[in-house]
Amino acid sequence: MRRPEGRVSLRVRLKRRFRRLAVKALDAYVRRRGRHGFAAIQRDGDRLGRLHHFITPLRRRRLAGQLAQLFGPDAGRAEIRGWLREAYRINDRAVLELMAQARGAAEPREIIESVEFTGAEALLEQAETGRGAVLLGMHSGNVFALMLALDRMGVPITVVANQSRKLPDGFFRNMFDGSGVQAVDARPEFAAFYNLDKALKRGRAVFIPMDQIHKQGDSPTIFLGKRVNMPPGAAALARKHRVPVFPILLEAAGPRWKFRIDTPVHLPENGTQEDDVAALSKIIDGHIRRHPGLWSWHQRRWVRYPFAQASDQPS
Repeated sequence: MRRPEGRVSLRVRLKRRFRRLAVKALDAYVRRRGRHGFAAIQRDGDRLGRLHHFITPLRRRRLAGQLAQLFGPDAGRAEIRGWLREAYRINDRAVLELMAQARGAAEPREIIESVEFTGAEALLEQAETGRGAVLLGMHSGNVFALMLALDRMGVPITVVANQSRKLPDGFFRNMFDGSGVQAVDARPEFAAFYNLDKALKRGRAVFIPMDQIHKQGDSPTIFLGKRVNMPPGAAALARKHRVPVFPILLEAAGPRWKFRIDTPVHLPENGTQEDDVAALSKIIDGHIRRHPGLWSWHQRRWVRYPFAQASDQPS
């Protein structure tokens, strides 16, 4: 017997409840731990990632099997296990850092000093034109520390972020309080697009995570071997305003976050939205394949989808 549409199973409700309680516990912990400095929070983030990795053996095995299918015979079991250990450690550390930023448990100076980057020259030149730019991101490390650093350099930044129901109200707005960075809620999507469009008209650089995979709608494309629904906002805004897309790529995670602001991408004049989304997805797909230990494989997105058929894969 099928459940009526709109009904949520008890299992799902319990999982949501557990996540909310876990976030509240981390929130309280970060507020207290922040008295010992940002470095203490970073160390605890590493420990949290290791613990998370240890207590989720079923998910780890599922992920390891999928990574083996994705990377093929070139990747051994030990190498894949190493990638997953790093992914948990690095990205759970980033989560704890973000909570510290949003709850005022870290000084802006400490956050900015936790990141270094290359390739900002072209972005600064674009900012001087007053026409704005699109920053193409992914769920990899603490990219919001980079946004604060770019703001300090004089690049006006607007970020779009998914305000999950398990997060405190105004989480991302609080994260950037006192800086020039503006936060836009990703929901509802029409309002997010309107606000990002307005930001570009004002000459701001808008940061959009490309790997925010959705359950339905948007633009189906092949990403890390799977046909998924990728958000078209970055491509649509870049095309509408005729501005370049700057991929934001994490290359290392210790002792500082090391990002590269990659060569700007100019979408072809006669391309379609499907072509644009596929091209931008391919950029982050390629980077993740080159640095598999830096992406958050354990996020609740990519892992849920089946692999695409061989006939669907790009040649």
